[in-house]
Amino acid sequence: MITISELQKKLIKHKLDACIITRGNMFLGEDTLPEENLLCRLTGFSGSAGKLIIFRKRACLLVDGRYDIQARSQVDSKVVEVFCTRDSLGSWIRHNIENSCRFAYNPWCHSIAEVDFWKRALTDHEFIEMPSDFPAIQPSSREAEIFELKERFAGISADEKISYLTHFCAENKLDAYFVSECDNVSWLLNLRSNLLKNTPVLRAFALTSADGGISLFVNDFAKLETELDNWRGKTIGLSFNRCPKKIQTLLKERRIRCANIADPITDWKAVKNPIEIAGFKSAHQRDGVALCHFLHWLDANWQTADELGIVAKLHEFRTHGENYYSESFATIAGFASNGAVVHYQPTEQTNRKLESGSLLLLDSGAQYFDGTTDITRTLAIGKPTPEMIDSYTEVLKAHIAAASALLPPDTPGLVPDTLARAVLWHFGKDYAHGTGHGVGHFLNVHEGPQSLSLKSLAPLKAGMITSIEPGYYKENAYGIRIENLYLLEETSINNTPMLKFTPLTMVPFDRRLINKALLSPAEIDWVNAYHQKVLTALSGFLPAEENAWLQAAAAPL
Repeated sequence: MITISELQKKLIKHKLDACIITRGNMFLGEDTLPEENLLCRLTGFSGSAGKLIIFRKRACLLVDGRYDIQARSQVDSKVVEVFCTRDSLGSWIRHNIENSCRFAYNPWCHSIAEVDFWKRALTDHEFIEMPSDFPAIQPSSREAEIFELKERFAGISADEKISYLTHFCAENKLDAYFVSECDNVSWLLNLRSNLLKNTPVLRAFALTSADGGISLFVNDFAKLETELDNWRGKTIGLSFNRCPKKIQTLLKERRIRCANIADPITDWKAVKNPIEIAGFKSAHQRDGVALCHFLHWLDANWQTADELGIVAKLHEFRTHGENYYSESFATIAGFASNGAVVHYQPTEQTNRKLESGSLLLLDSGAQYFDGTTDITRTLAIGKPTPEMIDSYTEVLKAHIAAASALLPPDTPGLVPDTLARAVLWHFGKDYAHGTGHGVGHFLNVHEGPQSLSLKSLAPLKAGMITSIEPGYYKENAYGIRIENLYLLEETSINNTPMLKFTPLTMVPFDRRLINKALLSPAEIDWVNAYHQKVLTALSGFLPAEENAWLQAAAAPL
């Protein structure tokens, strides 16, 4: 396995000043198999977002606030400096690298738009494709099963979806459109794959001709280049923001005209159809039943439980649900100080036993054929401190501020993010992650274009699904996050069209952590109304003992 020091020798050999390493592959998403994750192999950092810049005499790992604590704990600081930043890679270089540098990058691992930005805005530096003796992108050679998502789950046939794209090509005078995002390919063709443990996407590119013909490319670069030979002199649309730079190079070599047009599938996919929405509701009801089974078990067994045991037990309860396929991400079960690591996942080395007097942060989800779930509950273990109770209640207030908001259609996601965050600012608190993300239908648990974050300008629309998940993390002490998924639905106020957040997640909050004195009457009403929805949705699906537990857990404040 190659090391940072060996790459530094290659820099000198090729008269380069630095090289850029990502954890990704040609699909530019967050899902990477271990054998593909060069960044992790070089640094030990296992988070889902990060960029590594290796200079001749130093190496810098750039992470966002979600991974500040994790990166510092996993990376050898004598070899790699960790920088927690909100800057993009290009912006970080502009702000931190004064002397002119020659950077090498892998053109499969960066979008056209990103590389073009570097070359346009960072004119003091030079960016060149990596020489051939640097580590090449190596998509996993694992065999995978490809299967169809039935129309009774998808709601729309693949033929109808393809017709949307052929009409789009005609409207934009394109000979074809190149779909580079694998979740868009999966949605378009109603196909899924078991290659990734928790994300059932088919990892492939698709070239869709204006007459409806489809060419699929799964880790087959030779087939891709041969197919592109047939399109010389034609016009192909593609998204410069989401397509690897290498694709543009291949098109230009064949004198194929590249039209920079955002992939319309991203927006089509984000607004769920009625069948998908019904599936989400059913999946969340079953998921709520599984969580109630688990929470009832935890109340009786926490004294002998540890983090890894909790992960296994919750997984066991979920697997009994109808249409269950897999988890939607690796479960985050962080007790006490481990919960302060935003995306902590227990290992044999970090596993902690539960003890009275702290908090368990449990963030988990499942993939069902009819919907995808993602829920975080922070739970009192034994007797929590007054400080923990107040902090939890403050996060709950932030959650309610966003979840109870009424928004004009097309409001950008930064607005509900600010509504939630401002509540915690009032208490001198904040969190270093977004307030919410879009969710795919039996696809990526993190899906755009919508997100609730300070930088999100993507408009919110009826039919989208998003999480709301503010938090507070006290390093070396505890973490708090409260997350539900919501469906954005149309409503009106005084005949003015508005959007409202309708909860999909059906699991009670931990009443033991709520300081009612910190809640307004409207906030108390919101919690009570939510808990009544949980009772209505789940009471008929639980045995008597667990139903009694739920009645108490969801009792009015």
